[in-house]
Amino acid sequence: MPADPLLPPGVGIGESHRRAARVADRETATTSIGLEEPIEVAYQRLYPRLVRLAFLLLDTREQAEEAVQDAFAKAYPRWARVENAEAYMRIAVVNNCRVVQRRRAIVRRFVPVRHEDASMNADHVADVVRALPTRLRQVVVLRYYLQLSDAEIAETLHMPAGTVKSTLHRARTHLREVLT
Repeated sequence: MPADPLLPPGVGIGESHRRAARVADRETATTSIGLEEPIEVAYQRLYPRLVRLAFLLLDTREQAEEAVQDAFAKAYPRWARVENAEAYMRIAVVNNCRVVQRRRAIVRRFVPVRHEDASMNADHVADVVRALPTRLRQVVVLRYYLQLSDAEIAETLHMPAGTVKSTLHRARTHLREVLT
């Protein structure tokens, strides 16, 4: 390990101090990533993951890509103030997906669903998850696809952590009933 430039020659620091310094460096890097990372770099880094998230919420690649691109377009003017790029963009994409899902709900009220279409897709787990109500589906996707903690899901969906737990419980109960 190279010598610490702040210490006199021949004086080293213990491994535990080095570990603590590495942890502190990682925490600093993750909390201020939006301030140091240009939006172009964040776009390249986050785009594929955010499209996959949006696809799981919206079912179509085109709408998923549009939701992510809209989120980046809306974030561009305020990018200098973004402190945690990944969390900020995840929240923005989920919010854009909500808008699309609301529009779909309005369309479904007025356009009848053909029964053969609904029965063809009901046997796959992903299709059952897609059939969940919006809030339940969002919590399931964020938990099991992105593997976020309760606190991260609560931050993303703007709800208390206790509500995340109860919503996840309701979603699992519903999935268990439908899949058995």
